[in-house]
Amino acid sequence: MMEHILTNIIFLPLLMAVILGIFRAPLKILKIGALFSSIATLFLVLFLTYNFNPNSGMQFIQNSQWIQNAGISYFIGVDYLSLVILLLITLLMPPLYIYMHHENRKGYWYNMMILQTGITGAVLSLDLILFYLFWETMLLPIFIMIGKYGNGMRQYNSMKIVLMTVLGSMSMLFSILYLGYVYFDTVGMWSFALNDLSTLVFNAKTSIWLTAGFLLAFAIKIPLVGFHTWMAPAYGSAPTPAVVIMSAIMAKLGVYGIWRFGYGLFETTLTYYAPTIITLALIGLLYYAIRAITEDNLRKMFAYSSGSHLSLIALGIFLTNQYAWSGSLYFIATHAIASTGIFLMIGITYKRFRTVQISELGGIAQKAPKFTFFFAFFALSIAGLPGTGGFVAELLIIIGAFKANFWIGVLTATTMLSAMLYIFWMLQRTLFGQANNDSEYPDLTLREIIMLLPLVVILLATGIFPSLFTPMFEPQLNATLADVITLVGEMK
Repeated sequence: MMEHILTNIIFLPLLMAVILGIFRAPLKILKIGALFSSIATLFLVLFLTYNFNPNSGMQFIQNSQWIQNAGISYFIGVDYLSLVILLLITLLMPPLYIYMHHENRKGYWYNMMILQTGITGAVLSLDLILFYLFWETMLLPIFIMIGKYGNGMRQYNSMKIVLMTVLGSMSMLFSILYLGYVYFDTVGMWSFALNDLSTLVFNAKTSIWLTAGFLLAFAIKIPLVGFHTWMAPAYGSAPTPAVVIMSAIMAKLGVYGIWRFGYGLFETTLTYYAPTIITLALIGLLYYAIRAITEDNLRKMFAYSSGSHLSLIALGIFLTNQYAWSGSLYFIATHAIASTGIFLMIGITYKRFRTVQISELGGIAQKAPKFTFFFAFFALSIAGLPGTGGFVAELLIIIGAFKANFWIGVLTATTMLSAMLYIFWMLQRTLFGQANNDSEYPDLTLREIIMLLPLVVILLATGIFPSLFTPMFEPQLNATLADVITLVGEMK
């Protein structure tokens, strides 16, 4: 079973979608099938996690030739970094399907299953062409979900995100193809396997341009400030499940890409870009926070909030010290859980009031105490509420920033303060302000509570008992960091 467990995890949702599509399954069966595939995949990942060795490197490897003449292989594996994101994907899909239980458009369900396969495949791929194919597979369902099932200027916004993402993807593909060509020219055979390409040595100028091809794709996906113009419109137009996927998972893949391929292929060259990325991240921390304070639309406000915190994660991985790296990886997980919770709450708000404008809401706490608790909890978790995983992660990154440079530490610390400012300002007007609607506001249903409660438990567990989770990734993370520091030190 363990030999092909990663393949099963990747393709089970896609296989379910294909089978249900071929037999033109009724809507009810389609919903059950999608939920079943997500739960089955979750159990497979939990079983994988139980058998994962935190003191070992890449595990459960499956490597077989796919297109032999071109050196393209079906090469997949999992390590501490991909395991964290893999857990996130599979943990978040069942709540999303529960949220979607009233959704009667079949295409919606098919796209979600295809999307899960695309994301999972990208995270587990160790062949760069295979990674690129899964990376592009993620884009099509998001394009359809925004363009067909979104609201507002959905077609314009879907085209915008596609064009910007394709721009980054093409630059990355150029770098991948050039790496493969150089390997062929050096060794006499084609290969796009990460472990093969990592042995190549380039002059400084070539390495800088190759690294830029990858960084452009990942900067757009995060997005770093300056590459973010698609973000707020897309979040505003996309249906709630698509927003959750973009914020909780796909944005994190931009950071994952830098970690996996930046430090896997161009460790020393990243030091050339480090001052630029750190500067963009610090600007993003402040710029996105200011935009969040001034935003009246809840989705767009938390889109900017997400941009601010993703800038913090990106900052951490370029500071290259143990605190910053541990905090960034921990924040990838905890921010994903918190952002899932808050965007689901915003979706529920829209279902109740048919608006997500802060100025049109108010007095919710007087009518819906359960809703108020969950909404406030997830919002404050985004801001780093003590006792939640986000607080631990942000604190580690801030300590790492001070260790790197005092003034970087000072600027980084403003993240918590600015987040508390716009979160409390929003909560005061939305939950505790003057009621703007005299109609009855139904509180959360049992189904919605069941959907949200696991997210609350995970956030509290990661905040109160971080020592239960950090041993899963710290041994190999520290080993990787030591290798990077050694290589950079040798170059100096």
